Amino acid sequence: MQFKYKAYKNLLAELGRMDYVVELSEIAIKDFLKNLNNAGSPEQFLEQKCKEHNIWVSLDSSNTSYNQSILGYISGVYHLFEAFLYEMKEEYKLLTDGESINFNTETTKLNQIINYFKSKGRFNNVDYIPSYLIDIFEYYHGLRIYFSHKKTVSINEIKNKWEKANVHSNEELYAKYRINNSPKELNEVDFEDYFLFTQICKELALRISSLCYPDPDKLAISLKRFKKYENESEIIKRLEIYLLNEYAFVKEDDYDKSFLKSIFTHL
Repeated sequence: MQFKYKAYKNLLAELGRMDYVVELSEIAIKDFLKNLNNAGSPEQFLEQKCKEHNIWVSLDSSNTSYNQSILGYISGVYHLFEAFLYEMKEEYKLLTDGESINFNTETTKLNQIINYFKSKGRFNNVDYIPSYLIDIFEYYHGLRIYFSHKKTVSINEIKNKWEKANVHSNEELYAKYRINNSPKELNEVDFEDYFLFTQICKELALRISSLCYPDPDKLAISLKRFKKYENESEIIKRLEIYLLNEYAFVKEDDYDKSFLKSIFTHL
């Protein structure tokens, strides 16, 4: 089944806006560094640009400043994904007449969402979230924690998360996400890591959205208005059209057909 919460659509829109800014910045940085390296005197070139734009910076030949900016971008992506989880949780509550998923501080919000719906039997050998999505997400989440709260996570913890994520680095991953060599270690992260993380978040959010749909009996509570139509086939057809328009609902197997039937029987 494909089921897209509006929170998922909002995530795509927010990531799209962030991509625009980050990609323009990356183009500007690469262009600037190219001209800086080709200049006879990098110091004079930088001074000229500082005067031209009235922005004063010191020449830094290390990768530290660029690395920090990438970690900042990664942190921003994580915050947008976390906002998606909160929005989805509230949307789910509205669609299920008050059924609430309560977050706590014992584990990550992603794990809590997954565990909640595992208890409903939503995950099996066919419908599941691949380990590479979880492991790569957790690595970049660790980078976000390191960037924002260095005292709460150690370099060894980051390295362990990277090693777990790096197990999935292969030609198949590179081809799927159009990358060359990511995820990279903490001090080597670059724009490609930001690009990979945004794609991982999009795919992870889509899988969560599609696997964590409301139960049909709860969803039926908010769809009572469809009872006014004359017969079962018309009601089910209108339900399908409504769910397609509002939540991009797509039937993929016999269970999805029975899902519509179940909504109908609970109206």
